[in-house]
Amino acid sequence: MIIGCDTETPDDPNIGPEDKNIGTVEFDFLLTAVHAPVSGIHRLDLSMAHTAYDIYRGDFLISANVSDQVRVYTFKLAPGDYYFQAGIGCSCLGDTCLWDGYPGGRFGSKWVMDRITIVKGETLFKRITFNQ
Repeated sequence: MIIGCDTETPDDPNIGPEDKNIGTVEFDFLLTAVHAPVSGIHRLDLSMAHTAYDIYRGDFLISANVSDQVRVYTFKLAPGDYYFQAGIGCSCLGDTCLWDGYPGGRFGSKWVMDRITIVKGETLFKRITFNQ
C-alpha cells in the first residue's frame, strides 16, 4: 500500500491539484482610513458569484473567512467572468465613522462590487479600494 499527501489544497473542493485548467485571483484587501484610526476599520466580507444578480441575492460561489489580520486572499476558479463584493465596517466612537464616510456612523459599512475575468493558467491581482 502506498500513501501520499499533497500539501496544496485548492480553494474549490471540485478542482483537484492536478487540474491545470484553472486560473487564480489574488485580492489585496487593504484597510485604509482618512479620519478614523485603521484599528477601528474591520473587514466584513469578500465573496464571489457568477453574476451580479447572484451577488445581490447572496447566492455566493465562494466566500473568504476574512480577518483584520490577513490582507491577501486567493481564489482558484475555472476560467470565466465572475463578480465579487467586499465590505468593511467602522467601530470607532463618536462621529469619527461619519467623518470617514460610513453611512449611519458607528457600525456603518462600505461595500464595493466589481467584475473580474479569470484566465486559464494566469493569476489576476486585484486591489480592493473603497470610496472615501
